[in-house]
Amino acid sequence: MDIFTRLRVLLWILVLSLWGTMVYQYLGEDQDPEAQMQWFANPFKDSQPLPSATPEPKPAPFPVQPQPPVESAAPPAAAPQVPAAPPAEEIVALPAPWAMEKPRPLKAAPPPGHFIKPLAPRLPRTAASPAAKPAPQSTQALRRHEQVPVSEAPAVPKGFSFEQLRHFNVYTEGEPAAAEFLETLEKLHANLMLDLAAFSPWAREERVSIFLFRNQDSYRRVTGRPAWSGGASSVSKRKIYLYESEELIGILAHELCHIYFDGFFVGGKTNPLWLSEGLATLVQVERGLASPNWLPENLDVLNRGGGFTFDDLMRVEDTSGANDDNVRLWYTQAYSVVRFLIRAQWKSSFFHFCRHLRDGRPVQEALYRAYGMPFNRVKALEYAWRYDMTSRKLTGLRAARTGP
Repeated sequence: MDIFTRLRVLLWILVLSLWGTMVYQYLGEDQDPEAQMQWFANPFKDSQPLPSATPEPKPAPFPVQPQPPVESAAPPAAAPQVPAAPPAEEIVALPAPWAMEKPRPLKAAPPPGHFIKPLAPRLPRTAASPAAKPAPQSTQALRRHEQVPVSEAPAVPKGFSFEQLRHFNVYTEGEPAAAEFLETLEKLHANLMLDLAAFSPWAREERVSIFLFRNQDSYRRVTGRPAWSGGASSVSKRKIYLYESEELIGILAHELCHIYFDGFFVGGKTNPLWLSEGLATLVQVERGLASPNWLPENLDVLNRGGGFTFDDLMRVEDTSGANDDNVRLWYTQAYSVVRFLIRAQWKSSFFHFCRHLRDGRPVQEALYRAYGMPFNRVKALEYAWRYDMTSRKLTGLRAARTGP
């Protein structure tokens, strides 16, 4: 066999190997996620809205000491009581309406109350515009998951009913949860798994515990959360605490994403805040069918060339004390960038990107390893995202659907 024949054989072996790898990696990927979506209506649309994002009273700046056990509040005898454990080490109180599992300062420490300035200012208000913006549709969408000290006791807490579903343990204050809510839970789980199954393989066999309170008073009495809190969660314990409100489904989708996605990074390098909140907002909008009312106007700002540079977007690790408009714009841009990453190529590309980040690789290296050329620099991603925002020629992405 001459040298040219050997080279041709080696070349064909290489081509077939690459083809086989591609088929193995991408075979069966969801090419039409809309076809697998399970549509549902919000069973709590007529419930009370969440309170204003303005805290009452204003929490002390971090760091603060963990809260005492819930029992110390001595609730009335008739009130439902969830057994409480010693406070978790990671519990912190941050300025509302944004809270995090752990305080993570900016890499380049800014002065108090500072936030990165957007690239373009917002349009001035017209005379017909209201003097003040209404409270956001979901204060939950502007903060990270909170941590609540609750015991691991398997027994049903006093005053609660229990239902076990395929993927959830549901503890409901008072009467058992309505069948419509239980059905919505499983549909929501199925929708989230369209994007998050690779990050949470444990969800096939293990359950997330959900504690649903009838009203804000009992929710706050047991969890110790402030008045602006619509829900709280623990990634490590896979538990969510919330109360009946018209925004419950959006809160639930957002917090479930943190459990399914942030848990992937446990034991490795912590996922960056822009990635965590961007994906949680995407899931809330596209899978939970609950778009915050501040999202469209901020997407319009991005379409006009506003927003943050990617260096500024990615270095933010704490939004506490920031201007409300800037934070909403930051969340919107994080959502848009994550949507571009997860929808631009195969879902496996996004998974590999996150895996490289978990393994400690820099964003630029993780991006190139997962997506290849031309994404060899973060700046290249920024150029591509900006171009796609105005032209839609790279991804063809349009506004996300929020209903059937």
